[in-house]
Amino acid sequence: MCGDPDRAPGEWHSEDYSEPFSFQPPESYPLCKPCHGRLHKRFNAPAGEWELFCLHLESGGYGSEFVKRLTLAERRDLSQHLASGEAVSLARVRPCSPGPHWWQTLTLDPESLEAPWARPRPLRERPAAEDYATAMLAIGLSDTEAAILRLHAAADRRTLSMRAIAKGVLGTDKPYAANLAYGRLAARLTEALGWAPDRRADGTPVWMSAVAEGWYPPRREYEWTMVPPLAEAVVNGDATAERSTP
Repeated sequence: MCGDPDRAPGEWHSEDYSEPFSFQPPESYPLCKPCHGRLHKRFNAPAGEWELFCLHLESGGYGSEFVKRLTLAERRDLSQHLASGEAVSLARVRPCSPGPHWWQTLTLDPESLEAPWARPRPLRERPAAEDYATAMLAIGLSDTEAAILRLHAAADRRTLSMRAIAKGVLGTDKPYAANLAYGRLAARLTEALGWAPDRRADGTPVWMSAVAEGWYPPRREYEWTMVPPLAEAVVNGDATAERSTP
């Protein structure tokens, strides 16, 4: 992040714990310890402090110089200005490479620590988009199944609860209705793909794992995040295209 030439070896930050794991960008990045610490503490840092640290790096400062360059009072004052939407500039320390940099766009949403939508890839590798497109054409989607997939792929962060899917497509507030319809679709897609689904502790298949990853967000119902290759196939393919009534 900061380019400190005295970075101790062996300090890595991973943005992607999915399989297959990699110690190469963009899955992992070599960092100095001060930058690594700031990166992980950004979720509970005072408002504006992470943005101030980013400005420090953009001015050519090393991570280890942040608290030396600015006093605690100065950091608090400048952070408050940034949190209020005011512009803040720092004096140039040394030349640095122009952005954009990967660390400038990281989310401050604490849900990203657990949510599947925050990971670039599913934890487990899924089939390619073209494989999903072929499978959807092979099984022949019903109008309801196509509508479910379109709604899910277009949702914010590709994430919805079964209740939201039931309301949006089936006209009911009953999540079990969406569970049944989506689960059957997922089972058919899994078989067409020839893909091995996740399994529960008792060995039964989790058919939904072929289409999405699930998680329990705080204070909300269980949610499903559609896997990126399926979303790509839904958005770009014709298997879910609107059907015209003769």
